[in-house]
Amino acid sequence: MNSGEISQDMLAEYGTLSSAIISDALDLAGIHGTLIGLSTQVSGLRMCGPAFTARYTLAPAALNRFADFMDEIPKGAVVAIDNGGRTDVSVWGDTLSLFGHMNSFAGTVIDGVCRDIDGTRAVSYPMFSRGTYMRTGKGRVGVESTNAPITLSGVTIHPGDLIFGDDTGVVAVPKAAWAEVLAFARTIVHRDDAYEAAIRAGLSMADVWLAPDKT
Repeated sequence: MNSGEISQDMLAEYGTLSSAIISDALDLAGIHGTLIGLSTQVSGLRMCGPAFTARYTLAPAALNRFADFMDEIPKGAVVAIDNGGRTDVSVWGDTLSLFGHMNSFAGTVIDGVCRDIDGTRAVSYPMFSRGTYMRTGKGRVGVESTNAPITLSGVTIHPGDLIFGDDTGVVAVPKAAWAEVLAFARTIVHRDDAYEAAIRAGLSMADVWLAPDKT
């Protein structure tokens, strides 16, 4: 594993979790990594990978750049786009989803909106945003930066930070906390498995809460 790069084994283990479990693990680590207001637009899909970041701006000087960074995105990356939470212009549509699908991106998360959602759903491309809106961002917003820190729902995202999304929500795990958060997540999985086994065994709820200590 290169410095600052998540191992495939760790990435695969994160991929078996849920946003709820990772959120609980982030709480135990004292890290705010829940991306409030961002939700799936293609139900039933998970997204897990290192962030490739892009920030959009209203600045006129940036309007000549819109999606020219797509060829820079590596396979397995989550395209993390900071559009300032704008819901009046889209910065992603079905053409980009098809490109992402064909080039094995892990998915896209936008602090903003996407459009052409039927096309995105048709290729089963993981998409997380504040919703959908049909108006294009071309000529209205442009790319200010790529592969630099951005903000999604008030959470600072650095390039390479782990981003996970599912039907429940989206969470981000900073590079420096990958191992710590995963260790907490393993404990939570053990706890939840014990709860499930106790419930299926017909135990009372009072005894269910005690089950993890007995396994």
